[in-house]
Amino acid sequence: MSEAVKRAQPAFALTSARRRAFFPGIGCLLVCILPAIFVRILLRDLLALVWDDDAYSHIPFVLAVSAFFLVADRKRIFAAPAGPRGMPAAIAIAGAAGVALAGVNPWHWSESDQISLLVLGFVLLWTGAFGICFGENTMRAARFPLLFLWFAIPTPKAVLSEIIALLQRASADAVDVVFRLFHTPAARRGFEFALPGVTIRVAEECSGIRSTLALVMTAALAGHLWLRSFGRSLLLCVAIIPIAILKNALRIAVLSWLAVYVDMRFLTGSIHHQYGGMIFFVVGLLMMWAVLAVLQRHFPFGVRASAPHE
Repeated sequence: MSEAVKRAQPAFALTSARRRAFFPGIGCLLVCILPAIFVRILLRDLLALVWDDDAYSHIPFVLAVSAFFLVADRKRIFAAPAGPRGMPAAIAIAGAAGVALAGVNPWHWSESDQISLLVLGFVLLWTGAFGICFGENTMRAARFPLLFLWFAIPTPKAVLSEIIALLQRASADAVDVVFRLFHTPAARRGFEFALPGVTIRVAEECSGIRSTLALVMTAALAGHLWLRSFGRSLLLCVAIIPIAILKNALRIAVLSWLAVYVDMRFLTGSIHHQYGGMIFFVVGLLMMWAVLAVLQRHFPFGVRASAPHE
């Protein structure tokens, strides 16, 4: 066999693989896009919320990250044999049912809960469509970008209220501990702390729900990139909960100390309402990286996954 023929064989194999993936890819794209026509009014409301409401602003980021890792890992993902399509079909049917129910809204849910069901339906539909077109094994190989899509699902109001209440209570308890550790004169009554010259309240806005979600997403990405095992990545994501509570407590305590001992305007100025969140989010990231380093060094368990671009 001539050298020219040998060089041509890998190129021909790559072209054939691309051709085999072309029509399933078109089919997957159509299955993902066509249902949007039937719920276009609800999708328009979702786009308006993404633009106007911070609670939905992370959705484009989640979609972009999932698409990036799907493209970055494409050689590994599509190298897997296709496998059966029964389970992906069941997932797609459940997703289509969710999208349809969100559009019809037979239970007369609020708009936010309706949109939560809609996004859940689309995530399931996209996942199932991917598995139907490319096979269950390929879907499993793409589990990280597909599972990351779940971060795009807005939390239903009832569940969100419970989570905020838990974070609010935990943050108040942590603030109480911080004040006691540093011998800060503070009398607590529920969520209120009476300090010298000022009384502060750990409000719902102080729960840090958005920064907690951002930290959990960051932890999931860090675990995928540097831990590469489900067990250690899960530990890192779980560790975000106490980290977020401690970060909130430090923010409240530091701003309270500055207000009492430096200037009362620290409770009403830009440090509180604009820059403080970013500053203490970085503090939370540093604590997360410390946990990440410990997990890398001392907990080498779990099945190692292939790195991106391999």
